[in-house]
Amino acid sequence: MTGRLLGIGSAAVMIVVAVALVQAQQPAQGRAFTPEEMAAYRAGLPDAPARDLTIRVCGQCHEPTRAASLRLTRQGWEDVIQKMKGLGASALASDAQLAEITDYLSENFKGEAPKPINLNTAPAIDLEAVAGLLRKEAAAWIAYRAKTPCKAVDDLKKVEGVPFKKIDERRDRLVCF
Repeated sequence: MTGRLLGIGSAAVMIVVAVALVQAQQPAQGRAFTPEEMAAYRAGLPDAPARDLTIRVCGQCHEPTRAASLRLTRQGWEDVIQKMKGLGASALASDAQLAEITDYLSENFKGEAPKPINLNTAPAIDLEAVAGLLRKEAAAWIAYRAKTPCKAVDDLKKVEGVPFKKIDERRDRLVCF
């Protein structure tokens, strides 16, 4: 009799585990919006694929029209979605759905790419933040440019103490003039 009870208990545990695994693979539904709320949110966002998905997922934590106040590059929107995944959006939408939301936001709320910095005039803080240099590397470039400013980004290959690989990786954000 005891063995039979254990068998039933084990089966129940396996069913509970199986249900939990299935639920973990499926995104949660979240709160439902009334037709009036959906209409109001739709009116504030561009009509394009994934608009309703964006409203349903993003609206769980904040007004979906909040995106209308932001203008980001594709990379910027990808970073935002990654942050939102960490805050729980992955419980509301699959990775494929989050990719659709990223497409919607990056297409409809485009921002400008960051403006490049001039290596001949940039302060150390910009050289560190934008060019990715360490403090001592930025100092080495600043000391060098005081005597010999660059005419092209490739001129930094000659500068001892400045790893050109870092410069080359961020070339699209750096100029010399």
